[in-house]
Amino acid sequence: MITLMRQYRRVLQVGLLVVIAAFVITSVVVSGSNTFRGDVPADSVATVNGETIPADRFQRRYQAYLDAYAQVYRDRFTPELAERMGLPQQVVNDLVQETLVVQRARAEGLEVTDVELNAQIQAIPAFQENGRFTIKRYHEFLRRRGLGATAFEADVRRELTRMKAETTIRSGVKVAESEVEQAWRLRNEGVRASWALVEVTPLIAGVQVTDAELETYLKAHESEYRQPERRKVTYVLIPIRDYIKPVSEADIEKFYTERGGEFEKPPQVRAAHVLVRIPDTGGSEAEDKARTKIVDVIKRAKAGEDFAKLAREISEDPGSKANGGDLGLVRKGEMVPQFEQAAFAMKAGEISAEPVRTPFGWHAIKVTEVQPGGKTPLKDVIGQIRDRLSAEAADRAAKAKADEVRAKLQGAADFGAEAKTLGLSPLDTTLPRIDPAPGAPSDVMADTAFALAPDGVSAPVKTPAGWIVMKGRETLPAAVPPLAEIKDRVSAALKRERAEGVALERAKQLTTEAKAGDFAAAAKKAGATTGETPRFSLQNPASSIPGDAMLKAFQTPLGGTTDPVKTQQGFYVMKVLERTPAEPGGFAADKERVTREVLSQKQSQAWQAWIEAARTGAKIDVAPKPPAPRRG
Repeated sequence: MITLMRQYRRVLQVGLLVVIAAFVITSVVVSGSNTFRGDVPADSVATVNGETIPADRFQRRYQAYLDAYAQVYRDRFTPELAERMGLPQQVVNDLVQETLVVQRARAEGLEVTDVELNAQIQAIPAFQENGRFTIKRYHEFLRRRGLGATAFEADVRRELTRMKAETTIRSGVKVAESEVEQAWRLRNEGVRASWALVEVTPLIAGVQVTDAELETYLKAHESEYRQPERRKVTYVLIPIRDYIKPVSEADIEKFYTERGGEFEKPPQVRAAHVLVRIPDTGGSEAEDKARTKIVDVIKRAKAGEDFAKLAREISEDPGSKANGGDLGLVRKGEMVPQFEQAAFAMKAGEISAEPVRTPFGWHAIKVTEVQPGGKTPLKDVIGQIRDRLSAEAADRAAKAKADEVRAKLQGAADFGAEAKTLGLSPLDTTLPRIDPAPGAPSDVMADTAFALAPDGVSAPVKTPAGWIVMKGRETLPAAVPPLAEIKDRVSAALKRERAEGVALERAKQLTTEAKAGDFAAAAKKAGATTGETPRFSLQNPASSIPGDAMLKAFQTPLGGTTDPVKTQQGFYVMKVLERTPAEPGGFAADKERVTREVLSQKQSQAWQAWIEAARTGAKIDVAPKPPAPRRG
């Protein structure tokens, strides 16, 4: 529950507040790049069904994401890290999907009205004085940041429309009790089965292939072997570790004094809770019933009953129930606001006077420890400071050396020879141009290589190993290598393909013979490995059997034999020996939980289907590369 509550808090930070933050939190908003090409206008990042997404909207959203993530991850999240993770492209994708959603919502009459928009804006605390919205403060905020109300309100309207559409689609999803019971039975029904595995690896050794067959295979699978554009480079490395030196006690004390704010511990409380959830389909009656249950918990706890015992008996939070409801130490900003406000207003040993309502349900809260916070003593952080100062000094020294080396290598007739005279070891490598997956960091060496002019020498570039200086050598175009260069790979692939074909035929024959007679004899004839599973269910799967094979067994009647199921090892064939129905009395106890799970799954599927329908047939043009995010 503590994890879910923290995640919920973060979702709030990165939802509508991301849009608000773009205008209220940031100090400077800048315009976008003018380097777009193709069908996308130069001042836009994309067009969706003819509607442009302007670069200034991208810049606002990108900065807002940086601010929101910085609040969650603090010093661990930097703009540079965000760019290496591919956050700019993620923001473009987010804006494209938002535009699709808003366009469909508008067509279906779900766009936020002026009344709804004004109500949401007036509820923003930044625009209020003494709890009331003032137009003066609203305009002052926008004017100080050089923003126009039109752009701000348009962005908020888009986000609110997206939220309204999602809420509408999700709220329209219902689940019947029969669906819930079927899902529960499927998860709890038990199966025991015999299995046979026709392995592929032993068959590979018996496969022979000719060079002509390899050429034919390679031609048919060129896309799998095509190498991207590559750059041959020579580089030298100046390791940071070579420049690590001891740090004086005086420097450590000075850092601690000057940067004391970094060592302030925030106030924390150790809290335990009892949670009673509210079914999504229960209405006000379920709400009242859950609250009444928590009122009773509070009365019993204040009358002297053990709070931990009550949590273990009553709480519906599986993450903390076994620990007596204990959530551990938490600090402000980690919990949902309602829970946080109550917990931090209490003293150690206190139990909440009234039930506390959060998006998870009703809570009884007990605070067992209060840590007021304050500055961490120097003795407790001296090692941390020493390591930091040592690493920073070593990095500066290595960078200075790299600058010195680069100046000498830049004008050298022979990069490698000059590097050796400087006491460095030149290294040759070939770097491919590979676009990282969304969210993955890019390769700084590859980025540097492809930014170099022919025979150019790079400025020092920092890598995890140290600072490098690189010289471009040769560009290799994207191409399929000659068979001689990749013969082993092609041969292995073709042999495996043929071995899989043999294994599949044996597995099919095994299935046919097992259906008509003895499973064990058929498996032996096919040369399969065999065994029996213990009783397993979807809730408690068998650890030794792949999931696809287990699922096939669930779909097969008692005494039946499955068709072959392909896995990485080979082909499984399963025979169902026993089917154990779920315990009839267990459904009532699990009904609420399974109802929530099934409803949540159906709601997510409905929302994703709605988005995919908006995307189907849409004309989307995206700029080849997002603009370089600017920060101020």
